[in-house]
Amino acid sequence: MRTLLGFLTLLFYFSSSFANSPITQRIPQFSNDKVNVWQTIIFPSEKQKLTPHRHENDRVVVALDDGELQVTNEKGESHLLKLSKNNAYFLEKDVPGNLHTDINLTNHPIRVMVIELK
Repeated sequence: MRTLLGFLTLLFYFSSSFANSPITQRIPQFSNDKVNVWQTIIFPSEKQKLTPHRHENDRVVVALDDGELQVTNEKGESHLLKLSKNNAYFLEKDVPGNLHTDINLTNHPIRVMVIELK
């Protein structure tokens, strides 16, 4: 009985620890024939950068937090994207075949709402 209770205690501890672990993620909001909308949360850390991706369409990004992202393409070229809370930014679609990653350079999570035009 003690072994089972110990096992269940450890299971609860690890499952709750992982559930509360911050992880960079995309949270879908809605999609229709004109737009795709999602929230992206990017945590500060090289390990939390967004996986390589591309944007096939123009989009509007609304910053929910102040912050600075380093956007780096596959060739190693990068630029900074400075975001001010409650401001909107228009970003054109990516160059065909060109992937990029985003790294949060601040010391806090950055949240953005992305409205991708179709």
